[in-house]
Amino acid sequence: MSRILPREVLIVTIARLLDGVRHVAVGASSPIPAAGAMLLRAIKARAGAPEPRLSILGSVEHNFFTNGSAELFDCAGQGRIDAFFLGGGQIDGHGNVNLVGAGDYPRSRVRWPGSFGSSYLYFVVPRVILFREEHSPRVFIDKVDFVSAPGV
Repeated sequence: MSRILPREVLIVTIARLLDGVRHVAVGASSPIPAAGAMLLRAIKARAGAPEPRLSILGSVEHNFFTNGSAELFDCAGQGRIDAFFLGGGQIDGHGNVNLVGAGDYPRSRVRWPGSFGSSYLYFVVPRVILFREEHSPRVFIDKVDFVSAPGV
């Protein structure tokens, strides 16, 4: 019997979390959430059940958007995205996410890609799943240095 890898457990868990969604959107840098969504589609297809729509940003094959993020934001605002994965350089216990940088802004000692509409999606998509493969004190902190997307 082969050993089950932690990533495989995450993929199966994500597929279970997504059960029942009509449309899930995943960022280009989120291979584990994307694999979980693809697994759910395969499970549904095999059972003859309706498959959820999957949009992997940046993908040609798994993305029905023709204008990228503009359409993602439109679909989300219209209630047509049921789940979205969001990560962050820092995440605190209130669900605040920092995608800008660590340290005092604007002289942050570490810079990340930026918010990219995460605060909007956080509020309009009904099921936002915070996902970060690295679980360390560097990522999960008491208070984020910059709030890109506010939690509760």
